[in-house]
Amino acid sequence: MASSIAVVGGGAIGLATAYYLAKEGHDVVVVEARRIGSGASWGNAGWLVPSLAGPVPAKGLAAYTLRSLGKPDSPVYLRPRLTPALVSWAWHFWRNCNDADHYRGLHETARLGSNTHDLFDQLKADGVEFQMWKDGLLFVSLDAAGAEAELEYLQPLGEYGYDLPGDILRGDALRAEEPFLSNGVGGGFVIGEERHVVPASLTRGLADAVERLGGRVLEGAEVTAIDRRGRRVGALHTTAGLLDADQVILAAGAWTTPLARLLGARIPMQAGKGYSFSIKPDLMPRRPIYLGDAKVGVTPMGDRVRFAGTMEISGIDLGLNPRRIRAIVAGSRRFVADWPSQALQEPWAGLRPMAPDGQPIIGRVPGFDNAFVSTGHAMLGVTLAPSSGLALAELVATGTAPGVLRPFDPARFG
Repeated sequence: MASSIAVVGGGAIGLATAYYLAKEGHDVVVVEARRIGSGASWGNAGWLVPSLAGPVPAKGLAAYTLRSLGKPDSPVYLRPRLTPALVSWAWHFWRNCNDADHYRGLHETARLGSNTHDLFDQLKADGVEFQMWKDGLLFVSLDAAGAEAELEYLQPLGEYGYDLPGDILRGDALRAEEPFLSNGVGGGFVIGEERHVVPASLTRGLADAVERLGGRVLEGAEVTAIDRRGRRVGALHTTAGLLDADQVILAAGAWTTPLARLLGARIPMQAGKGYSFSIKPDLMPRRPIYLGDAKVGVTPMGDRVRFAGTMEISGIDLGLNPRRIRAIVAGSRRFVADWPSQALQEPWAGLRPMAPDGQPIIGRVPGFDNAFVSTGHAMLGVTLAPSSGLALAELVATGTAPGVLRPFDPARFG
């Protein structure tokens, strides 16, 4: 039986969920406080890369982050703030910085995203309009040993259908594969299955598709209060008026935590700020490139190349710190054969939702019968949008969670 469903959040995750629900005949309204796709979905690298399924918490990262406390230009930076929420999050993050939890998370997220490319092809076949390229992803490192270690780390993904190369490329063979790279790059390899999109085209295409299917998209409608009636969510109070719905989905990225507080629910996340900018090089890269040592993503988008990176834990703060942009430049220039002299274009900062275990949070809000959440996708929001949206749509429509969602149940936080 069709029902009315309000999806709070107009990024890739919320829009993909709304699309699959509208496709099944539900009356869907997307409620976005600003503009469609204006959050973390806007200026990111646009990668569709299930191969990067490993969660952020990893062995050695906690110590690395502590060393970055006095270094705001570090790729991973925790701005000191002694708030109870941050202390609790940091403690649980630290506890997940071990091999066992990391590799468990890698497999669980890889399983969720194993149908990513098929779902993006189906979106295209269904008439959702967005820009997508199927050029693969090149991993590179300044040290050949670093590239070899990355290739070894990715070996478990073979069970999810990835055709991994047997060895890395070095020297002239690597630069023949990608002339964009400098002579200082020691090694790299290509995963041919990976893709990329212009993220703004994806969110716009999904929003248009929702409306073609009879759904509504409300921009500039901030949720200010939520009525609660026992175990059920009632009306949403928004700056655009009162909104009734049979079911509510919170999918507002880093803003999901304060939204959940309106229900008295706890969704433990921190905002992980990422930065990006664009340049117009004389020579375009042939495909997206992951600069392993710098932890920077390089993406060709039309006549420009977008550089995206850094992870700054500094709260709900959209301020653009020029020092963080300069850090990306400094880390990237070593990899690029001919860095252009013109000014950087389109500097941007966005907030990625980070759970303490680095895993998505997808499922029913504990204590509620008709409230759901989909957030915490960190750097994989665009990649996992269709797979997360399709799985959550099944839970909302049927009341039964598909098995692939069990590791991401919000109840795991107690």
